[in-house]
Amino acid sequence: MGGSLTIVGLGPARPEHVTLEARERLLAARTDGSRCYGLAHVREIVEALAPGLEIRALDYLYALPGVDRPTAYADLARMLVRRAFEDGFDVLYLVAGSPLYVNDAVLLVRKLCARHGHPLRLIHGLSFVDLVLDRVFWTGHHGLQLYSAWNVARDGTALATDAPALLFQLGEFSRGADALDEARSVVMLAELRDRLAERYPPDHPVTVLYSSGRPDYRSLARQVPLARLADEPVPVYSNLWVPALSGPDADPAVAPPSEGR
Repeated sequence: MGGSLTIVGLGPARPEHVTLEARERLLAARTDGSRCYGLAHVREIVEALAPGLEIRALDYLYALPGVDRPTAYADLARMLVRRAFEDGFDVLYLVAGSPLYVNDAVLLVRKLCARHGHPLRLIHGLSFVDLVLDRVFWTGHHGLQLYSAWNVARDGTALATDAPALLFQLGEFSRGADALDEARSVVMLAELRDRLAERYPPDHPVTVLYSSGRPDYRSLARQVPLARLADEPVPVYSNLWVPALSGPDADPAVAPPSEGR
């Protein structure tokens, strides 16, 4: 049976971050019968780009009783592949940011398609990394460590203090369906603070960088000493910039937002 599967990256938040290729595919989907799927935070972006396009919600998969996030990702991936290659629909899976950065569901879709020989189209999007590096003065000369906050706080990953680090998904405190409760992000922040304090002094300046949100998003940054990292909650899709202990003088500085951001 015919059918196709396309993963569309929509960029971190604002409609102007969406590529021309992605915009054209969304506009075509309004008339070509494609079945589009996405979570709540991408549906708002799509409404601004292709008004009236029906997006089938996936949020329920993350709220089923007893279902943790890895299970939800696996169920989502199997459902998308089944809809495309068993039921014969042209399927669009709409995701925030780049499909290739920190998206376990996309990774599972790619593996399923590769295993069964199914064709898969990827429409790439601006990643959150581009957006958050807009607020720091990183040149790349001393490298960059890229980990999830979970890696450091709970998996025991130890950062090298001679290179800066960007820790993403700063607000996720659980791998269950309740992980997106912003008010409880301080749970992860406190654990992360304590782990970092094993290698950095309490007054080491760290910067919370906000990389996604509603379509009216604007680039924000908030610098605090490490000891105060858990003083207040942060949006779920926040990131942490940890400058090197002995890096360039510019590493700890917060850059002004680029024009229009």
